[in-house]
Amino acid sequence: MKTLKSPLYCAGSILLLVAICASFILSGTKLGVFDSIPGCGVGSGCDNVTSGPWGGVPGINLPVSFVGLAWFLGLLSVFHCCVANGCSTRMFRWSVRVGVVASVGFIIIMISIGSFCKWCALAHVCNILFWVICEFWLAKDGENSDAPKKSTLWGFWLANKNIGWHLWCRFVFILFLLWGGGRVQGAHELDLNKARAEENIKEVVSGAADESTLKFLEGGHRIGSPEAPIQIVMFTDYQCPDCKRIEGQLASIMKTRNDISVVVKHFPFNFECNDQIGTFKLHGNACWAARAAEAAAIVGGDEAWEKMHTWLFSQEGRFTDETFAGSLIDLGFNPQEIIQVMMGDETIRTVKEDCVDGKALGVYFTPMVFINGVEYLWYYGSGESLLNTINSVAQNIKDGKGETIAPPNASKKLVEDWRRGKIHEFPKSEILSWSGDGSFDFVVWSDYQSTLTKEIDQEIKALIKNKNLNVRYTFRHFPVDESCNAGVANAPTKYDGSCALARLVLACGALAGDSARWSMHDWILKQEMPLDLDVAEEYAVSLTGVGLGVIQDVVGGIDVANQMRADIFTKNRVWRRGVPVIMIDNRFVPRWRSNEVSASEFFQRVLSVLEEESPDPAGTSK
Repeated sequence: MKTLKSPLYCAGSILLLVAICASFILSGTKLGVFDSIPGCGVGSGCDNVTSGPWGGVPGINLPVSFVGLAWFLGLLSVFHCCVANGCSTRMFRWSVRVGVVASVGFIIIMISIGSFCKWCALAHVCNILFWVICEFWLAKDGENSDAPKKSTLWGFWLANKNIGWHLWCRFVFILFLLWGGGRVQGAHELDLNKARAEENIKEVVSGAADESTLKFLEGGHRIGSPEAPIQIVMFTDYQCPDCKRIEGQLASIMKTRNDISVVVKHFPFNFECNDQIGTFKLHGNACWAARAAEAAAIVGGDEAWEKMHTWLFSQEGRFTDETFAGSLIDLGFNPQEIIQVMMGDETIRTVKEDCVDGKALGVYFTPMVFINGVEYLWYYGSGESLLNTINSVAQNIKDGKGETIAPPNASKKLVEDWRRGKIHEFPKSEILSWSGDGSFDFVVWSDYQSTLTKEIDQEIKALIKNKNLNVRYTFRHFPVDESCNAGVANAPTKYDGSCALARLVLACGALAGDSARWSMHDWILKQEMPLDLDVAEEYAVSLTGVGLGVIQDVVGGIDVANQMRADIFTKNRVWRRGVPVIMIDNRFVPRWRSNEVSASEFFQRVLSVLEEESPDPAGTSK
């Protein structure tokens, strides 16, 4: 009997209400209701699922949690109307089956990625149980003879229409409302980046600097007139995806205007031809691609270089010994001649000279683009930002205000790269332990066995001792050890045992407070690596005053595991490559040590900028 007083109706309604609550909790951070998912926290299974690649609908930036919440709200309202008024249930039951297939799929995904989300699981289990009720209780089509039929105008209309269509219409309507709310909540960070993009345009249009660095923009290969009022210089790598994208935008823009000149200089991320990046080899064929472009210029001049330049980007800088000769013939080159010149000393010397210029200007990633001497921050803008910036520069020159200026040198650019960085806003977390009581936050993610960890730790501790610098510091764990961090599987250098050391520090904090946590942290950094875990555990026992068995239980417990996951997850959101990773005042620090400026001097320069930015001289308004 299908009535509102039926136990099965009450059970189905309760299941949907629970699913709605679970979906709302998952959606809360996207709607601005919660700072972090209740009961989960940053880096938890719920956070990994909702913020990871499976947490959104591809292409439209729609959180999957919104889809679930809209679906369950629609189901509940239609389920009530269906039972209350009597209606055809065939399409309704088929719609519920579609939802169950989605739930089973997401449960499989959670298992496959190893991130258990308790709120997701609760919503999906409720959905599956609701389907069971629908299959056995609403098995018969037709109107419900025992329900109050056509009691209202709405009930009359509903009873004579297929309830499935109402479900889908309500689902789409609710989803639209949720999506609008999520877009409003996400606007804050977008506004910050938009403001920085607009600030960059102003800098490009009217910036000023000394002329000591102009020489580093000279040379390279030019497309367009050297007399053009808008001079663009791009340091590039033929295997860099962003370089290809910016190159494509420039090529399109230059087809429609003649007031632009583009100079291309090399900065391959491969130590074989770039002495400025240590032993780094991100792009295996980048050096040969750059040398191929130089060989074409030597053999055929600017026209041949431009042809090779365009082809190399079309191939993403990739070619092999077997395919290269055929490609050269297709391009109209003599393969033997190009390859002989490419293998010579002149091509690699030219590439290295460009890299030296790039290092002097502080180039540390590609593309690095300068418009009339001022760096264009392409990573802030949309697809139209380059065109908008060039249009603004052109208008300024038309008004007689433009000039070509020199970019900052590498020393000054260290601070500028940090200052102009993206703001990373993370929910407040109670698991962090801070050293110092200042207002300017230094956050470090690293591995205890990394050689730079001790250095960066000592540098920041020295800042804290200077009470005038207003600093506080937290150390977050990112062990380059697959036993707890699967994301480092392809890391060139790994540190076995680092997971155990990080867990031991967190366990000390859980058992004896922040003081013990920092004492264990400091003790580990004073030891020679690799460190015997038994020795470290003995020190942890003396530090906390508890038995080894208790420490080992806490080390293997879920609280420590969750803290580790949170640290690893947030680090990857800031910067995925290497350790240590440093963030100051919510802005990532691309480089903190160089031949030009010591780490101590760099940090003090950053703090000077923060003091100037803060309305309160003491920085307490932050």
